[in-house]
Formats: sequence, C-alpha cells, structure tokens
Amino acid sequence: MRSLDNKTIVQGIRNQDKEILKSIYSIYFPTIKRFILDAKGSEQDAKDVFQEGIIIIYRKIKEGNINLTSSFKSYIYSVCRFIWMKQLSKERENAEQLDVYLEYEEIPDVRLDEYEKNEQYKLYQKHFLRLEKECQKLLQLFLKNVPLKEIADELGIGSQQYIKRKKYKCKEQLVRYIKSDPNFKEE
Repeated sequence: MRSLDNKTIVQGIRNQDKEILKSIYSIYFPTIKRFILDAKGSEQDAKDVFQEGIIIIYRKIKEGNINLTSSFKSYIYSVCRFIWMKQLSKERENAEQLDVYLEYEEIPDVRLDEYEKNEQYKLYQKHFLRLEKECQKLLQLFLKNVPLKEIADELGIGSQQYIKRKKYKCKEQLVRYIKSDPNFKEE
C-alpha cells in the first residue's frame, strides 16, 4: 500500500476520488478503530466516528478552511478523537471516562461549531427525508433558487400562489419534525 502525501489526500477528498478514499480508509481507520476500542467503544462506533471525521474534513476542504500543518494521520486522529469525546460527554454512563481524554480538548483546526453544524445537518437530513416526495422536490428547487414559474411547470401545478403556500406548509412541517426530535437543541 503506497503512502499518501497531504496534498494528494486533500485533492482526493475534494474530488471524492474512490481510490484515494479507499486508501485513506485502509491506512488510517485501523488507528481510529484501536483508539475507539481502547476507549470502550465498539467497531461500529469507530466506523461512525471515522465517517463523521471524513465528512467534517471534506466540508473544511470545500470551504477552503483546512490548514494541514501536521501529517494527515495526526489530523484525522485529532478530528476523530474530538468527535468521540463529544459522544462520550453525551452519554452519562461514560462520563467518568471523559477525564482520561481531557488532555486532548484543544484540537487544532477543529472547532465545536463544526461538530455542531454536522449534528444539525444530520438532524435536518433525517427529517427532510420524512417529508412527502413532492415537498422534498419543492424545497430542493427553492433552495436552488429556481423561479416560481419553473417550479410550477416542473411539478405540474399551474398556480404560483399554490406553490408559495405549499412551500410554506412543507417548510413548517419540516420545522415541526425537527423541533419535536429529542436531539434538537434551541440556540
């Protein structure tokens, strides 16, 4: 298995290159898995944390907010460790284990708001998929700033007023779903 430099890794993640992503998984996942297992987690926990770590890194790359001053191995380890610590802090029965990992609280280049943003996005996605297909399509078109006339034509609905009312109802339903979720936190 070949070694990957930071530039190749960043380009591969940015372009969603399947070969690079497979290499990242095979090279770096075992280290994350060992860390999570040692911290009383499961293999599934390790997979979830690693996946979430890659998603956070992907978003940082897309936003142009990544500055790799160390090896990618150190970076992915820090990101995943941060995610795992946040998950441990959510679980009361594991709270006493958190003290062991407090020395790692200051993780370079990964902030709490990025973790929270990812949690909010997962909550949004979960409830967006609960909406009727017509509502999903309608909201997606609005998010892409498609003109009302085109939305009405695409959905086969002649009235732009109806489209506005339907969008409002769909959005309200989505908000109700999200606010009723036990993981929703009002800011």
